[in-house]
Amino acid sequence: MSAVPVSTPAPRRPRHDPRETEREILDAAEGFLREHPFRELTVQTVMGRTGLKRPAFYVHFRDRHDLALRVVDRIRDELVAVANRWFEGGEAIADVRSALEGVVAVYVEHGPVLRALSDASGSDATVEAAYRALVQGFIDATSQHIRSEQATGRAVGVDPDETARALVWLNESYLKEALGRAPEADPSMVVDVLEHIWIATLYGSTSASEPR
Repeated sequence: MSAVPVSTPAPRRPRHDPRETEREILDAAEGFLREHPFRELTVQTVMGRTGLKRPAFYVHFRDRHDLALRVVDRIRDELVAVANRWFEGGEAIADVRSALEGVVAVYVEHGPVLRALSDASGSDATVEAAYRALVQGFIDATSQHIRSEQATGRAVGVDPDETARALVWLNESYLKEALGRAPEADPSMVVDVLEHIWIATLYGSTSASEPR
């Protein structure tokens, strides 16, 4: 009687970690937006930059707009972390430079992506709402902190709301031009320029070496 052949089980396909899958898709979207305008972003183009199948996209994102919002959220988290050096610090003028160094570092990493999202906001209502909410969050936090600095006598007598709006939108416009396209400006020079503007406006001096 001949032996019955024993079939070899097919190797089991490794399961993707959902967090890793999400990160891979977000990284692919950022990579695409570094090189192309948002209007060219599609699920197909993003997933083509990953080792994943198209259905994996819809496990984590509803559509390309949802993907863009998540990209904004991820970069916002990085910006909040570095901006808190000033919002939550106790050294006033010195903390301004530390925060600006962090913000500039984020733009060095993500500048082209932020520029693509900013440009898209002019023609896409969903992206515009998310991008303006990102900027407005920093305006609100800056205004509140200016009031705190005025209460301690450190900041000069400026209108907190309008000054915050002017400074934050100045940052946004300048940084996306300086670090959102080639050739990029020298990041240390960008920090110096912004430091001079913020400190002169808020504290009445021109550098961290000239405390009020």
